[in-house]
Amino acid sequence: MAYSSLTELDWRLLELLRQDGRMSISELASRLGRSRSNISEHLEKLQDAGVLSAISAQVDEQKLGFGISAFIRLQAVSSRHRQIVNVVTGLAEVAECHVLAGAELLIIRVVARDMPHLRELVDGLTKFGATRTDIIFATVKQQLQLDDALRQCSG
Repeated sequence: MAYSSLTELDWRLLELLRQDGRMSISELASRLGRSRSNISEHLEKLQDAGVLSAISAQVDEQKLGFGISAFIRLQAVSSRHRQIVNVVTGLAEVAECHVLAGAELLIIRVVARDMPHLRELVDGLTKFGATRTDIIFATVKQQLQLDDALRQCSG
C-alpha cells in the first residue's frame, strides 16, 4: 500500500539518503535547510510508515570476487514453492529472488566466482524444474531515482 502523505521535504530527504545512506542528520539538515529535530521527526515518520525500511551499504560484488552475475529463471510446479524458496533463500550466492506470475515460478539473481561456479548453482536448481540462465553483462540502473518524474507517477 502506498503512503500518500509524502511532503516535498520527505521526497528530498529520501533522495539524499538513497544517494548516501551514511549521511548524518546534521548533514541532511544542512543540505535541506532544516533543523536536526525537524529532520529526525521526518525520518521517524518515514520509518513508522514503512516508507524507509532500511538504510544499507551497496557492495561491489566484483571486488568481492564474484565476477559473474546472472538471472536464473526457474519453471517449476507451484506445489513445491515453499521447498524451493527455502533452498533458494539459503544460498549465499542469491542476491535477489522474485516470485513471478506467468510460466516461470521464480527469477533469481545470483553471483558467481566464475562459469563453473555458475554452472554448479544452475545444476543445483534443475532438480526443481527447467531453468533458463541469462548472464548480466552490465547493470545500467539499479535503484529508483526519487525525482520529480517519479513523484508525479506516485499520484
